[in-house]
Amino acid sequence: MKFSSRTLPFLTEAGQQTDPNWLEQNQATYEAHVRGPFIDLAERLKAALQPSVPDYHFPIKGIGRIKRATHHVVSGGPCFKDWLSISISKPSYSRFERNPHLFFGILPNIPQYMGVVVAGGLFMPSGPQLRKVRSAIAQDARLFHALFDDPTFKARFKTNFSREEVASRPPRGFDPDHPDMDWLRLKKFLVVKKLTNAEFTSRDLVPAVVEDFKQLVRLNRFLENALT
Repeated sequence: MKFSSRTLPFLTEAGQQTDPNWLEQNQATYEAHVRGPFIDLAERLKAALQPSVPDYHFPIKGIGRIKRATHHVVSGGPCFKDWLSISISKPSYSRFERNPHLFFGILPNIPQYMGVVVAGGLFMPSGPQLRKVRSAIAQDARLFHALFDDPTFKARFKTNFSREEVASRPPRGFDPDHPDMDWLRLKKFLVVKKLTNAEFTSRDLVPAVVEDFKQLVRLNRFLENALT
């Protein structure tokens, strides 16, 4: 199965609905253009990647749902989500911390993306995690530089760490003149790529995302080592 030109508009429309019966009335479109392709993507990613990353958890059960739980619906607000995502990572042993992950998101109405993204790295690190990664970069960032300069990695991702969230000043305890201060000021350590509509609706989407994730696993392993 594959996504289509109807996938993103359907999710946008879903996010505007206050009638709890709307999805039932549009079930066939939902299954064909949203949920079906999304589950197919998740299952094929797991089959292709889990042998090489057996310590990662690949969620399958319950994904692809857009109906909000009743207690999550604000009075008069939308009954459905306007986005879908899958996050793949090593299981977390703390509810306060998350491990570096592989991420695929259909986010048509998230301002900084407004579409489909593939990402990897450490999202929303805890304070201790943030300091550990910053310390690893401050001590020796050569592995990160080598990865971002590697032709195989650059063929999949044109940029290094995203600058979505950056501290306004050098973090305390770090040399303000450090050559990698641009990285040390980051509040999250992500590499992000936005897909074109043609890439998203292509029959080659899954193998392309598999190759993206293989490169992002390399980044995650460096981050995991920094955290341990």
